[in-house]
Amino acid sequence: MKKILLSAFACQPNKGSEFANGWNWCIGLANKGYEVHCLTLGIHQPFIEKSTHPENLHFHYVFMPLKLQAIYKWSSATMYLHYFIWQWLAYKRGKLLHKELHFDLAHHISWGSIQMGSFLYKLNVPFIFGPAGGGQMAPEAFKKYFLEHWASEIRRGKVGEWMIKNNPACKKMLRGAHKVITSNTETLELVKGIGVTKYSLSIDHALPESFFPENFTPKVPAPGKLKLLWVGRFMPRKGLLLSLDVMIRLKNNPDITLTIVGDGEMKEEIIKKIKANGLENTVTLTGMIPYEEVKKYYSTYDVFYFTSLRDSCPAQLTEAMAFGLPVVTINLHGQGLIVNDDTGIRCKCDTPEIAVDELEKAILYLYNNPDRVTIMSKAAYEFAKQQTWPERINTIVKEHYPF
Repeated sequence: MKKILLSAFACQPNKGSEFANGWNWCIGLANKGYEVHCLTLGIHQPFIEKSTHPENLHFHYVFMPLKLQAIYKWSSATMYLHYFIWQWLAYKRGKLLHKELHFDLAHHISWGSIQMGSFLYKLNVPFIFGPAGGGQMAPEAFKKYFLEHWASEIRRGKVGEWMIKNNPACKKMLRGAHKVITSNTETLELVKGIGVTKYSLSIDHALPESFFPENFTPKVPAPGKLKLLWVGRFMPRKGLLLSLDVMIRLKNNPDITLTIVGDGEMKEEIIKKIKANGLENTVTLTGMIPYEEVKKYYSTYDVFYFTSLRDSCPAQLTEAMAFGLPVVTINLHGQGLIVNDDTGIRCKCDTPEIAVDELEKAILYLYNNPDRVTIMSKAAYEFAKQQTWPERINTIVKEHYPF
């Protein structure tokens, strides 16, 4: 039985995002018959130990020393420092485990960030990094949608550049990896520019087979209506203010409505824009709702509408397609990888003006051609059915593992 050392800083059952990625990789590799040893952050221990998992899956909890766990929440800078310290401690733990167990391969899953890297390449076994993002940058032309947060976006980019040059877990790791798997074309171009020659491109998330509706029915909009859905966190980079600019254009058509599911730091700005532009009749905010309840919204809306300005590979798009929602989005970063011409409409976004025009046209096209919604709905569902965790892991193992 081949032995795999998996690095999953974020790893918890029954959670989404990075936590789900870590957990599903652990379960998926173990179910393929490998002996899996997962390094993860110590605070996940009580959640993992309440779960059931295969006997050939072993967790090794790496705790932060003293009271350093607290620095994770202080600021972005201390969060990254926390992660960097954890990675070094995880490597030291992995090195001891390797002396005892003799791993056949090491694979870094979480966090999925090129700049933060991993020290596990130093174990001198075949090393896989990713899928991971980090090369994507929000277009400067859209900085008005970040409001006062644009300065933070610029700082993030500069920190990323500094990390690529100076992080000992980054450049050497990338060049020495057996394979670097990127989650969008921007990150792919970044690693190629660094000199990486063994690279690949893959969506960085997948869906549990239990996520899909029991009985799928293609979307058929009610006559003369189109119900749009947006799901996510109200972060500056998510571009929700851009989405609202399009709804301002469409507000004289009350049969085109948008429901926004989520919450976050830009809530007040979003509420202010809705009120200032008289969108109360066509735009509805639900607030934060439990993860399982989001499925009800996926089930009852016609089109998923998402205009993130910086996103590695947004999982909401695949989740929505699992319920047959065609996607209207901008052709940027991971959105351009997940959505194709059969499953949705990817709009040009050279400038905000072009993006708003293209998005308005796309929504009106689907409003006036409900049969296209149904056709795209079927294609979206079929695409999502191929994006399950067993499929994703089987593909990456088959294409990139050296055994």
